Amino acid sequence: MRISTSQFYQISANSMSKMQSDLQDQVKYLSAGKQVLTAKDAPIQNISLGGIKEELRSIERFETNITQAVNHNNRQEVSLSNTQDVLMQVQDIFIQANNGAYDDENLKSLSAQLKSNLEQLVDIANTKNETGEYIFSGFQVDQRPFSAGPDNQVTYLGDNKIAELQISTNIRVTKNTPGDDIFMNIDNSVGDFIPSAIQNLTPPADPDPEEPYIYVESAKIVDRQAYNAAAMTPNLTFDFTDTDADGVVDDVTITDGAAVVSHGPVPFVAGQTIAFNGMEVELDGNPLPGDQFSLTPQEKVSVFDTLKSAIDWIDNSIEGTDDPKQLQVDYKYLLTQLDGAFGHITSKRAEVGITLNKIDVQRNVALDLSVMLQSSRGKIEDLDFASAVSLFEQQKMSLQATQQTFKQIEGLSLFNYI
Repeated sequence: MRISTSQFYQISANSMSKMQSDLQDQVKYLSAGKQVLTAKDAPIQNISLGGIKEELRSIERFETNITQAVNHNNRQEVSLSNTQDVLMQVQDIFIQANNGAYDDENLKSLSAQLKSNLEQLVDIANTKNETGEYIFSGFQVDQRPFSAGPDNQVTYLGDNKIAELQISTNIRVTKNTPGDDIFMNIDNSVGDFIPSAIQNLTPPADPDPEEPYIYVESAKIVDRQAYNAAAMTPNLTFDFTDTDADGVVDDVTITDGAAVVSHGPVPFVAGQTIAFNGMEVELDGNPLPGDQFSLTPQEKVSVFDTLKSAIDWIDNSIEGTDDPKQLQVDYKYLLTQLDGAFGHITSKRAEVGITLNKIDVQRNVALDLSVMLQSSRGKIEDLDFASAVSLFEQQKMSLQATQQTFKQIEGLSLFNYI
């Protein structure tokens, strides 16, 4: 078969162009360190490679949320730990304040310390994160959540929304805990009511300040439907009477805020539970005839209100405005409520700890998955440099040989043989 000069040139040009293109492709693979740069390089494996890369991108996106969740929850954990420290100081100071050997100057000093503790607590509750957002204000991150008035009354200005962050395809964790849930909504240690106002309507001629007092161990609503059906007016009053005039309380009568008798008179036995209208009230101690106290509905108590009441308790001790027996009733209740507040904060701190542990587990899972995916991607995509360099040298030598051959043949002419 005859090959014309033009055909020879065309075939040679195409061959060298193809070899040069292959050589350039090999340079790209070597430069990138990859053996799969486009779908045509490995059509089947490229499908798997696309899925692997998408999973890796997803892990990277979730890692951002994981970092944010860790930062926010760590800051909460530190704040709650600081809150526990303050509450332990408050409990120590309040116990000191009940020392009968302390004079007014000592008590004033303790009151000042509690006021400083209250300021500390408000400052902790208004903690900001690294971006200047309040961490305990719910969704109102730019709103200072807690505001203290001149009367030591603290109000909450945030909302009760809980932000969440997605740290994997199927796992979400809390980013924040609203301040009202942490600092305002602490279970009342008595139950569903606040006891107050012990009074002696018929005081004895020679009162004994050491006389045993009445104390409310618990006051709970056990049957909400029966309680609501009774339609009692808030503020229940308990009156203790001596029916046989022997100087010992025999009966107790319970009246609601509208002076309607809700229960009694019934025999009074210290430590015995009184059940009525869906409520159960357990009283302890030994009241005097004529003693009276009231129960005000309140299921939750603010830690700030408890601390304010502790300050007021010390101030009233200094001023001598409260009956010694009433002071002891209030003291026992406030000490129990402070202990309950500490337990509540401990519980919230534990919840944050559980969240941090959950995040840590998921981060480790993500890291392990990332390593596995990177290995799988490497098997498909990474270049075997030894083989690639060898192939590159072969292709380069083939191209050079072809170019030299073309040059030699191109210079041939019939006149060379005449």
